[in-house]
Amino acid sequence: MSKQDVTEKKPRGRRPALSTAEKIADMEKQLAALREQARREERENVEKNRKAIFDLFKSERLDVISVDEWKKVVPQVKALLGVQASGESPARTPDSAKEASPAQAQAA
Repeated sequence: MSKQDVTEKKPRGRRPALSTAEKIADMEKQLAALREQARREERENVEKNRKAIFDLFKSERLDVISVDEWKKVVPQVKALLGVQASGESPARTPDSAKEASPAQAQAA
């Protein structure tokens, strides 16, 4: 027996092809990671928005208004901003933003 027969063959640098099931599993892992990243980015954006709103309220001295007064005018504020009653904002299109602008100008 020669020395070559005893030693194992070394791979030539190419990976074996992945099966379809392995590809699907890999894509599902990537999808889960992307979904988690999207959730994290959404939370960060909401937190930045909250901080910006709070800073705006402080600068305009709106933070000294009592909660009872705010509760009375929240429906009107939501209507001015075009926010649905459930707390979700509707998807705005450029056309709906143009339509909302004259209404906001008249209210001010």
